Amino acid sequence: MKLVAVTRKSARVKCPDGLTMGLDLFVPEGESRPLPVAVVCHGFKGFKDWGLFPPLAERLAASGRAIALFDFSHNGVGVMPGEFSRLDLFERQTVSRHVADLGTVLDFLDGQGDGAAFATAGNLQRNRHFNVVGHSLGGLVAVLRAADDARVVQVAVLNALADLERFSAAELDELERTGRVLIKNQRTGQDMPLGRSWLEDGRRHDVEAAATQVFVPSLVMYGEADESVPPEHSRRLNEWIAGSRLVGVPGANHTFGAKHPFEGWTPPLEAVASELDAFLPHVGRLGGI
Repeated sequence: MKLVAVTRKSARVKCPDGLTMGLDLFVPEGESRPLPVAVVCHGFKGFKDWGLFPPLAERLAASGRAIALFDFSHNGVGVMPGEFSRLDLFERQTVSRHVADLGTVLDFLDGQGDGAAFATAGNLQRNRHFNVVGHSLGGLVAVLRAADDARVVQVAVLNALADLERFSAAELDELERTGRVLIKNQRTGQDMPLGRSWLEDGRRHDVEAAATQVFVPSLVMYGEADESVPPEHSRRLNEWIAGSRLVGVPGANHTFGAKHPFEGWTPPLEAVASELDAFLPHVGRLGGI
C-alpha cells in the first residue's frame, strides 16, 4: 500500500469532573473514505508524546487509518505536553480512573458532545467500533475496558501488565504508614508521589477474570528482554484471552529500543509497527488475526 502524508489534529477532551485530557489524532491526507480508529493508551509515568508514540502513530496512520494518542487525566502531565507539572493528580490516580478516561475518549471520538465537530473534521468512522492499543499499564487498562465495552472490537497490548503487584515490601509499608509512596522518575529526577487510593482501587480489579471476558481479536506482543515487565505477564494474558496471538520480539526491552526524546527507529520497534499494521484495520480492509 502506498503511504501518504499524515496530518496531526489536537484537542482537549473534557472529563465529567471538569479535568481535560490532551488528545492528538493522526490521519492520512487526501482519504475520502471514513477512517477506522485505533486509540493508544500510554503506560505508568508515560504520556502521549513519549518517544515512540508519535512516530508509531504517524506510520500507522499513513496506511489508511486514524490513530489517537491521549494523556490519561491523572498521569501528572498538565497543559504543557510531556511535562509532569501536576503531581497532585499523579498522586490521586487509580486504574479505575484510567479505564473511565479511555471510555471518555471513545465517547469523544464517536462524536458525542464536544467531539462531534472533531470526529467530523477527522473523517472518522461513526460505527461505535474502536481498536485499542495499550503499552505496559495501558495494556492492562485496554483489557479491562474491552471486557465491559462492546465498542472495543480489537485489542493489541505491548509489554502489558497482567497484575498490579508492583510494590516492594518496603514500599507497601511506606504506603500503609504515610498514605503515599515516592517513585523516582529516572528520566526527570522527580520523586513522583502515589497515594493509597492506587493500592485500594487496584485490589478491586481482577485482571484474569476481565481478560477471560475479552472475545475480540487480540494481539499480545512483548519484548523478550523487557527489564520492567517480565514476559510472563504477556504469556498469562495470552492464556486468559481466548484466541489471542502471542508475539515475542527478540532482544527487545520495555520500550522496544525507543528512547525519549525519540532517537530513531530500532529493529524491535519496526517489528511492532509491522505487526500492528497487519493487525489493525485500515480503509478497505478489516483487521483481526
